[in-house]
This record gives sequence, C-alpha cells and structure tokens, in this order.
Amino acid sequence: MTSDLDSTAESTAELRHRRVFRVQIWAGAGIFLIANVALYQWGETAGEPWKWLLAVVPLVPIAWIVIVIVRRMRTMDEYQVKLFFPGLAVGFAVAMVAAITVGTLSSAGFDVINGGWAVAVLGLLGWEFTNLIVGAPKA
Repeated sequence: MTSDLDSTAESTAELRHRRVFRVQIWAGAGIFLIANVALYQWGETAGEPWKWLLAVVPLVPIAWIVIVIVRRMRTMDEYQVKLFFPGLAVGFAVAMVAAITVGTLSSAGFDVINGGWAVAVLGLLGWEFTNLIVGAPKA
C-alpha cells in the first residue's frame, strides 16, 4: 500500500521538463511550417540547387522534433514511459496502414494528391487518441 504522504502532483523537475518539451516541439513545428511555406511558395520556380535546398530544409525541424521526443522520453520515469509507448505504437500502426492504403490506391491508378500528409496526420491522430485513452502523461 502506498503512503498517504505520496503526492500525485508533478514535481518541479517534471513541470520544467514538460515546459521545455513543449517549447522545443512548438519551435520545431513553427520552423517546419515556415520551411514548408517557403517550399510551396518558391519550390517550383526555384533553380536546380535552390529547389533541392528548399526540399531538404523542412526535414531539419522534423529531425529536431524526433530528437526532442527521444530526449523527453529519457526524462520520464518507468511508469510514464509505459503509458507513452502504446500511443507511439498505435500511431505507427495507423500510419503504416494509411501508407499501404495510399500506395495501393496509387498502384491502382488513383491520383492520391498529398497522400503523405494523410499518412502523417492519421498517424499523429492515432498517437494522440491512444494517449487520451490510456492516460499517457501530458507532453
């Protein structure tokens, strides 16, 4: 039986880790959005070396976001990690099914415009929905 002195509130370190994580994620998402706006604005009209640069720049904040998520998971305790992984697993499974569906539709001759975005959004929604169901720690 646990002690009545155990607190259910987050410690100051946990609150700090969560705040830093949110700032880093939102910064990465903002830079990703700006890079994509630049890509959509100038990507088709840019010359050959600039087109490649504009295509690669949005991948940098995505790599940053992956690093931030891994670092956040390292600050979680064992129970928080146990709650966090089902969301990642379900999000990955949903993204895989969506990718296979988009690939199958494309192979059948259907024009799936921006199918990669559908895969990404469905994976993220699967991750977040599962986190809500299992009570995963808030980011």
